[in-house]
Amino acid sequence: MWKPLIAIVAFAAAASSCSGGSVSRRSLSVGVETAPPPPPGALVLGGESGARAVGLAVARGRLIATVLAPDGRPLSGLKVSFRAGPHIVAAHPCGSGCYSAAVPKAARVEVRPSGSRPVVFRIPASAPPAAALVARAGGVTRALRSLLYVEALRSGPRGELLTRWQLQAPDNVRYDIRHGASAVVLGERRWDRDRPGAPWRRSRQLPALRVPQPAWGGRATNAHLLGTGRVAGRRVRIVSFANPSTPAWFTVWIDRATYRPLRLRMVAAAHFMTHRYLDFNRPLTIRPPR
Repeated sequence: MWKPLIAIVAFAAAASSCSGGSVSRRSLSVGVETAPPPPPGALVLGGESGARAVGLAVARGRLIATVLAPDGRPLSGLKVSFRAGPHIVAAHPCGSGCYSAAVPKAARVEVRPSGSRPVVFRIPASAPPAAALVARAGGVTRALRSLLYVEALRSGPRGELLTRWQLQAPDNVRYDIRHGASAVVLGERRWDRDRPGAPWRRSRQLPALRVPQPAWGGRATNAHLLGTGRVAGRRVRIVSFANPSTPAWFTVWIDRATYRPLRLRMVAAAHFMTHRYLDFNRPLTIRPPR
């Protein structure tokens, strides 16, 4: 199901499960019960409520919250309310794990699901459509010759895996989890180890990976421009969108000049993840481990 890096997550899952890390990279699977996708044109944002993932869609005076359990199940039967400015409004079910209410427009919205802490969302006064911007950033990422980034991943409020990723087009990858597992993939050859200093195990990588790829995969809906800012001195556009297939909610900081993603935040079931992109097209050689 992990379309963006399905093969990478497959071999990372096995390594991290042996590393004793606090985050499980389990595959998110879709069962019979799935949460409804956000309405077309709605502004979408993602947040955390303890170990739950919460998505918010803002559409024509109506708020729609989606609440997911850590195993990916939509959580139905909750009592959910919205606080928009001074107004507190009870939400009504709108599908599996879905809760909706007509709420006055506000710059600050609080989603209050029963059984876990509230989630605060900041709503921009204006959020123009940004599908073309996200599509161009995805194309720029796929065209890179190499990419280095650092990933921070949690499955709940505590514990975090820090992983350094090196991607070399078209099919070479290395990752190193801090104090944990590592892997090297060169086409159809692959090596894994459980911890620093441990012996490497050789196996095959089938099918071969295709990298780099944007972290959101090939599907991005409800893209909107949240605003502008700076990352490491670079001017950026800040966009939000969703991949309903996962489901996951993204916020990405995109370089205004190059259209390269410089920062990324993803919220999905048991996957609260951030990326810091460090180097693009740097001469890079990923070699077999000794």
